[in-house]
Amino acid sequence: MVTSYSKAFDDALSELGELLRRRRGIDGEISRLRNVILALYEKAGATKTQKETLMNFFGEIDVSEPRLTEAVKDALYNTPRKLPAIQVKELMEVRRFDFGDFANPLASVHSTLRRLARQGEIGVGLDKGSAVYWWDGPRWGARNSLANMLADREMSRMVDEKIRARVDQNLTRLGINVHR
Repeated sequence: MVTSYSKAFDDALSELGELLRRRRGIDGEISRLRNVILALYEKAGATKTQKETLMNFFGEIDVSEPRLTEAVKDALYNTPRKLPAIQVKELMEVRRFDFGDFANPLASVHSTLRRLARQGEIGVGLDKGSAVYWWDGPRWGARNSLANMLADREMSRMVDEKIRARVDQNLTRLGINVHR
């Protein structure tokens, strides 16, 4: 027998699922537009009013609950020390990151740290035989400040150029003609 509570519960679950699906689409569009705006900002010569509007929008974007990767980056950004994964997790807990959806929070933090280090977004080293991690990027104001976003974008461009040059060099060494 289906009660009115059961039907209301099913309806609420369906509505929540639909809203989450729409939110994922909107989040994707926001991310795409954010990247477009950052690219145009460098070329447009933004006015003071445009800069203020941009900063207000970016402030609204960053109000949402941070994802694991962003929370890990924030934890490292806000401490000058080199930390093992367990201390990064503890710092995230102090900063009230919600690990409720994670079966093994420490393993999730650890794999995120390894991935970020592999991608060159954070530093990694050994201290007494254990891996330690630290923020290895620019530090100008808030981590998601416009200055840091632009510096990260420039750093990514420089890394891409280095990779392209190394690939071209290896291809040329192998006798493959490179035209760019």
